Amino acid sequence: MNYTALYRKYRPETFDGVIGQDHIVATLKNQIVNNKVSHAYLFTGTRGTGKTSTAKIFARAINCVDTKDGNPCLKCHVCRELSGNSIDIIEMDAASNNGVDYARDIREKVQFPPVTGRYKVYIIDEVHMLSQGAFNALLKTIEEPPEHAVFILCTTEVHKIPATILSRCMRFDFRLVSVELLSKHIEEIYKKEGILYDKEAVNAIAMAAEGSVRDSLSIADRCRPSKGKLTYDDVMNILGVSSRRSIAQLADAIIGNDAGQILNSIYTLTQQGKDVGRLLKDLSGYFHDILVVKTCSNSQQLLCLPEDMYNMLKQPAEKVTTAKLLYAMDCLARLEADLRFALSPVMLLEAMCLRIASSTGEVDVEGLDRRITRLEQQPKALNSESMLVVDRTNRQSIWKAVKVAIEKTNQPLFSAVWSEVEVEIAGENFVVKCNKGQYNLIKLQYEKQLREILANIVNLNLVLREVETPSEVDIDKQLKSLGNDVRFEK
Repeated sequence: MNYTALYRKYRPETFDGVIGQDHIVATLKNQIVNNKVSHAYLFTGTRGTGKTSTAKIFARAINCVDTKDGNPCLKCHVCRELSGNSIDIIEMDAASNNGVDYARDIREKVQFPPVTGRYKVYIIDEVHMLSQGAFNALLKTIEEPPEHAVFILCTTEVHKIPATILSRCMRFDFRLVSVELLSKHIEEIYKKEGILYDKEAVNAIAMAAEGSVRDSLSIADRCRPSKGKLTYDDVMNILGVSSRRSIAQLADAIIGNDAGQILNSIYTLTQQGKDVGRLLKDLSGYFHDILVVKTCSNSQQLLCLPEDMYNMLKQPAEKVTTAKLLYAMDCLARLEADLRFALSPVMLLEAMCLRIASSTGEVDVEGLDRRITRLEQQPKALNSESMLVVDRTNRQSIWKAVKVAIEKTNQPLFSAVWSEVEVEIAGENFVVKCNKGQYNLIKLQYEKQLREILANIVNLNLVLREVETPSEVDIDKQLKSLGNDVRFEK
């Protein structure tokens, strides 16, 4: 094979070549200088951040006979021996060798001393793929290995590793690398390769890598120009990203609520062969860029865009509100999850763009509908009394609400207050008619509360009115009027 990929060709051979992981490199170099090498290490982090490369450098450095500030010298006979296939540095892939027999084989062979250097180093990549039986078989060996053995476990999913293994390892978390460091790294490699480039093109590659060094070099390899200078537009075309100007046209139509232009822009982009999922991601990213311009004073430094494309963001940033930008990004994020189930992704995208365009981003019908749905799905913790609806025109509805409100105060109720009491609504007054005994009881104990409750729930004034009860003689007269056939038995 004549050609070597950039990420393989420029794999670091010393700690100084590892970028973006200074917090880890400093600790490892300090251990080597002070001869305080531990028996087990755990390297965890996102893909392409340097876990395996750092493990290989560390394996050579602890065996090197003439280290330079913790770095392997790469010149001594040990470094030369370990640079190729060596039986003292064993690299293992746990993804394809994850059984208990594989772990038992390690346990048996680790007892043999190293041939060339001081340490026998086992680098187990994707260690989270080991089975539970394999972890159990390795447990005692990792805890108390021979003095010549060092284990380096590498993983992207540290949460899958048993706690018994984690507690026996010195853990190092590899961070995502910043766009600035990735850009600088790509520029150095392009200079070595004799490739001409624009600064914006390199920044675009670094941003597309999303913090991964290996991804950045893979993309840089893809974007290598056949002739001339690598430009920003070249990178966008190679990555399959929609034209920035086409996306800007669509975004401006959404911000301006121009339904016709929205449909035309989407039709044009899809007819050019743009994938709907990619188009959705590009549009969401464009709204994000507008938000950065609108809210951040150092937006040009953060976005790393060419001058003309940065200026393109200023006008929409002045016209659109932050609420609408956040609403658009939220809608597009939810749509991305729904695309896999869509019968017509283009129609789904059109509908969502039109919905965003017609919304202000504030509380709208759709937002209210979602809130009502969430409330309906919540458990009914409220009792029937707290859900009571008061009709201001219905005197019995008001009287019942008053009773419920008094009961909530935990004040004892007297049935005499509520039985045989007449109530009515007279304009802005709520009239309570009762006999002398009831009148005195309400005056003494309930009047203040009744006034406050009526003012709060229906905004009516309380009017207490004492009425006389019919005398016993009047009752006898009324009964006799029914006729002589009426009898009363005691």
